[in-house]
Amino acid sequence: MFEGILGHKKQLEFLENGLERGKLAHAFIFAGPEGIGKKTIAMKLAHELIGSDKDFHPDLLEINSNEGIKIEQIRDLIYKLALKPYSAKYKVAVINHADEMTTEAANALLKSLEEPKNYTYIILITSNAQRLPKTILSRAQKITFGVLERPEEVTEESSRAAEFYKIFTQAQLADKLIAAYDIADLETSEIKNILDLWLKILQTELHISASKNLAQKISQVALSRRYLDQNVNSKLLLTNLMINT
Repeated sequence: MFEGILGHKKQLEFLENGLERGKLAHAFIFAGPEGIGKKTIAMKLAHELIGSDKDFHPDLLEINSNEGIKIEQIRDLIYKLALKPYSAKYKVAVINHADEMTTEAANALLKSLEEPKNYTYIILITSNAQRLPKTILSRAQKITFGVLERPEEVTEESSRAAEFYKIFTQAQLADKLIAAYDIADLETSEIKNILDLWLKILQTELHISASKNLAQKISQVALSRRYLDQNVNSKLLLTNLMINT
């Protein structure tokens, strides 16, 4: 069911077991940091419930907004959930960035969570569960997803590469430039290994949650890795990489 998704083993096993036994909660909160695959998993579960892998399906309802979810959107969702499924056994609603619901919208959704119909499922996705009202939190089963496990064996070299990767993706420019100089002081073979590992991590993250930003990072790192084979100045190469990503 969740083939192709890396990590989150316990969470996926829990959902699969619930589905197989017919004991899934009718409302879930998928909580955890951005970019770790929560929405991908929610959509996979929704597709399984409606028996279709199509994102555009009359029994799959989705609200996807990070600019505020208003009461009108929730009222429309509630109206559609009240209707019998069009062609599937169930109707499934997926609300991304659920913590962006206004107070009025959350209150409107509450009744659907308190008295769910036996043919409806609601999945709330959030990276900030603390912002959800306690009344919502108490009426849905919360599943917390942690950061994605690194796909490489943990060695001194891979651990160092992972630390540099964290700087590459999260640090301020000044720290990134310092890291570029530190990496450039290593042997060329070590620099290649670092970039190879970065590519593996980026490709894994892209598979879990595709985004233009991740795709651009992959392109830049791959290009820098190719240039290393041409004996370019590694310090200049890494500096440009840090500045341009």
